[in-house]
Amino acid sequence: MLSRILEFKISPHFMLRSWERSIDEQLLYKILPYVTVSNGEKKIAVATPSFLAQKGIVVKQKCCLVLVLSQKVLRTAFWCTDPNYLYKKEKQADFQWIYS
Repeated sequence: MLSRILEFKISPHFMLRSWERSIDEQLLYKILPYVTVSNGEKKIAVATPSFLAQKGIVVKQKCCLVLVLSQKVLRTAFWCTDPNYLYKKEKQADFQWIYS
């Protein structure tokens, strides 16, 4: 995997976990243009199943893709069936919902 995708840097943790979580470069190229950069400490971008389907990304279940960023650095990403719990867990994060 590359060390940069579009304007975003990729952390070593992201590179390690993206492979085992089936998050590849093509997927990121389809989603990252819709992520707005935040000056905050932590940003959580959630791509909804309808948005993923519109972009031609086939997901086994109705899963959201959650991206965790710090400014322009991708920290981690994971698939989640119910991302609402993140609101309680990550109170200081800047949330962005990516939907169609």
